[in-house]
Amino acid sequence: MNKTERIGPYSFTQPENGQRLTSDTVCLVNFIAPLKPNDTVIDLGAGAGVIPIMLAATAPSVSITGVEIDAEAAENARDNVKANGLEERITIINKDLREMIRMFEEGSFSVVVSNPPYRKANAGRPSPDKTRELARAESATLAELIDASKYLAGKDGRIFYVFPVARLFEMLKEARTAGLTPRRLKFAHARPDRAAKFFMVEFAADGALVIEEPVVL
Repeated sequence: MNKTERIGPYSFTQPENGQRLTSDTVCLVNFIAPLKPNDTVIDLGAGAGVIPIMLAATAPSVSITGVEIDAEAAENARDNVKANGLEERITIINKDLREMIRMFEEGSFSVVVSNPPYRKANAGRPSPDKTRELARAESATLAELIDASKYLAGKDGRIFYVFPVARLFEMLKEARTAGLTPRRLKFAHARPDRAAKFFMVEFAADGALVIEEPVVL
């Protein structure tokens, strides 16, 4: 059975065993927006296509590519793109993000975005459902995600992630190893008196770090 959710004028249909529309996705889109009119965007791990569709709403001239390793999720994303009338602006590719280095030239995109699975591969109890497991656990390592992102963004592009606070230092370490610099960092809290749950970060080839006001969900 599928479940349909709405944000503004857009609707998203997702299988019950897929990844739900969550606050981290919405926070990431708000952190990225507004896009520039001439931006070219790629979403690594597009799932049901929620991020590409939401970003498309913020900049009517921007073209977006979504990459999704799971065939069922990729087909779901294409259906959502079509249902929202965005076929001319959003392309969904059913591939492993690690293949993007062979598919595109370096620096092909001005914006790279990802809301990747939070759990490390082989950590915790895996789900017997393949689609659910791919949505929750890494198929590419964090280092591989960052390397692919850096290649696709080139020296002038911007890279945006949302990730759990428990893995903040791991992400910063891998980004530094790859030669990326954090430029913006924003934490998200369930309540003002609670520790942060996740963070949004923007990386680039250089720049000074700005820690922004946190968001309370």
